[in-house]
Amino acid sequence: MREFNFVTFSNGVSVFNTTPHAITMQSPEGELVSVPNCGVLVNAKPVETPVGDTGLYVRTDFVGDEQGQAIIDELTDFWKQNIGEGDNKLVIIGSIIAAQAYPGQVSGMVPVPGYERVAPSKKRMRCDRFTTFLR
Repeated sequence: MREFNFVTFSNGVSVFNTTPHAITMQSPEGELVSVPNCGVLVNAKPVETPVGDTGLYVRTDFVGDEQGQAIIDELTDFWKQNIGEGDNKLVIIGSIIAAQAYPGQVSGMVPVPGYERVAPSKKRMRCDRFTTFLR
């Protein structure tokens, strides 16, 4: 089994970052923590469905694939073997696209209040609230 980078916060949340860049998260104590990429990326692709007769409008859905699901399964197994379930919580962070493609398995981030509209280099994300897309 591969090894993966992750961060576990004092609130019991273990974060695996499957985005291509490090994320700055704020701990429950207010400390800024850099969460590096865990070692893998979870990707998804857009699929367009025509809406109406003109072809002018489309509905875009984001879908995952077997490779992405295999990565999610591997991260989940790694977490269960190394952290354990108990009171701990597993959060796999990905892009908003990946969160839509793998609803309930991959989550998006929520900014710390006051950091919603700042440059990416100044963003601070929460470790106690995440965005999910349930179908």
